[in-house]
Amino acid sequence: SYAVTVQESYAHPFDQIYYTRCTDILNWFKCTRHRISYKTAYRRGLRTMYRRRSQCCPGYYESGNYCIPLCTEECVHGRCVSPDTCHCEPGWGGTDCSSG
Repeated sequence: SYAVTVQESYAHPFDQIYYTRCTDILNWFKCTRHRISYKTAYRRGLRTMYRRRSQCCPGYYESGNYCIPLCTEECVHGRCVSPDTCHCEPGWGGTDCSSG
């Protein structure tokens, strides 16, 4: 997981004043009222994001996005095809492909 800064919207409350007719003769039959209204506002926030991460099996190591087999001894005339297993070029043999 990792955190990313994002701009997010939210409902910001505010006091809205309005007038209504009433029986108050001193204020010309107009009374003040309050109500909570909401407007869209923005703020910075942190969002946790996730990404898939592979884990290589024993005997393999990660290179880029791949799991590569690991040979304890270098494959002299061949290539490592699975943990401690070399595939030798034609004419070469042995566990590390060094016998001609």
